[in-house]
Amino acid sequence: MKKISFLFLALLLIACAPVKPALSVSETNAFPVKGRQGLLINQKLKFGDYKTSSVKRSWTRSGNTRVDLISGQVADPSYPNLVAMDYADSEQSFYFSLSDPFGNAADVYAVSEFHAEDLQIGDNPNSVINILEDIFGGSGFSENLFYLQVFLNDEVKPWQLLLDNHAAQITPEDYSGFFALTEEKFYALQPITHINGKKGVEKIIAGSIGYEIFNSKGESVAAVSLIDNGEVYLHTDDPSERLLLSSLCAALLLQEDIAQQDL
Repeated sequence: MKKISFLFLALLLIACAPVKPALSVSETNAFPVKGRQGLLINQKLKFGDYKTSSVKRSWTRSGNTRVDLISGQVADPSYPNLVAMDYADSEQSFYFSLSDPFGNAADVYAVSEFHAEDLQIGDNPNSVINILEDIFGGSGFSENLFYLQVFLNDEVKPWQLLLDNHAAQITPEDYSGFFALTEEKFYALQPITHINGKKGVEKIIAGSIGYEIFNSKGESVAAVSLIDNGEVYLHTDDPSERLLLSSLCAALLLQEDIAQQDL
């Protein structure tokens, strides 16, 4: 029997009125998401100045990717091996690109619902993700992980996300995911557990409703609400950083689409 999403259960406990996440910054600019609901064939997301290509789900060992999936070899030794190479036929893998009005683009590869035994990303135990996992520690659950690679423009080294979906819902106030390029350049994803209600800031009964994203200095730079159509919040003016964080938020929104299909 398929597991019921903890996020879904949490949302059942929230009032039907529009729910706004309570963030650590007082001034926020929300971008409503279009394209999240309805048919998923040729699905495209759009929010603010950003839009995705058609989302390619269950992508196979062919097509335009950053690695040579036909031979199973990475095209450049500096690339970490994609976990998605082992999940290429899985319903839990997807790919898209995201563009901005300035001609910049990001390629995004994701795989969801893998387990603790796959926690080491690639063959190198000294990779950034594995090192950061050692630094920040594991959650103790690791039953439902989400892994992501984001390549900006022509960069050959990806930003990588490792997120424990289970821990983010079971122990949201004690858990942080991380999104990293190097040991020094990374973001932390903190599950959102409070909303702006009729009586001010209120804690939801269970789980989390999205993520607030903090840079390595502990500053809030973005957030994503996963309720209904979704909303994206960007608190940085740097174009490159906005594109990177928008790619991350789009992937989190698309992963939730997959989770809802499993209910």
